[in-house]
Amino acid sequence: MRTGPRVLLLMAAVLAARSGQARLRPGPAADRSPPPQVTRLTLPFTGIWGVIQGFDSGQTHTGYAAFALDFVPAVRAGTPEPPRGAPLGRFPCYGRPVLAPADGTVVAAAGGAPDAPSHVKGHGDGNFVILQHAPREYTELRHLAARSVTVKVGDHVRRGDPIGRCGNSGNAGTPHLHIGFLSSIDPIVTRPMVLGGYQVLTTGGWRPGDGTPRKGEFLRQAD
Repeated sequence: MRTGPRVLLLMAAVLAARSGQARLRPGPAADRSPPPQVTRLTLPFTGIWGVIQGFDSGQTHTGYAAFALDFVPAVRAGTPEPPRGAPLGRFPCYGRPVLAPADGTVVAAAGGAPDAPSHVKGHGDGNFVILQHAPREYTELRHLAARSVTVKVGDHVRRGDPIGRCGNSGNAGTPHLHIGFLSSIDPIVTRPMVLGGYQVLTTGGWRPGDGTPRKGEFLRQAD
């Protein structure tokens, strides 16, 4: 059954959230002139999700974090917005599996931070996993749920393996998934990323994605 855009929306509370990135040691600026990307990245989730913050957003995806994306799952139109202070389980993102976007090795991970209450910004790095796929090619997945990280430094993962669950740890505000593509982890420096094999919802149905998801788009992995 084809799902039209009129029955989907992003949670208003998450759209309005100023979703910060949990930080290790940030670099001064993003890497805008990296070598060509060699790793094929796929979406780190199943189902239909929407982009609530894209590249160079002017919000928190600027400077060293310019090339990052924030996602939440799509929900049916008319779904009530969780009120301020609502239990995290009321947010459709919370607890959803987060998947490795490509084969790689875990080079950094943390899973012991608490989830902050909804609409309250936490502090520190929160829970996260950083995978290395190739020289100067890493992905970071952040704001993971407390006690959900299932991998440790040195583990090898395959594309699609679960690494944790979506949460509200670190400087998040409301539950969402943050993914950045990095050229360096010390300091953290993002670089442009290209995603593959996904589709974008349009008024006419699904079309192939062009590799660069944008704010407001609804996406699903096609292969």
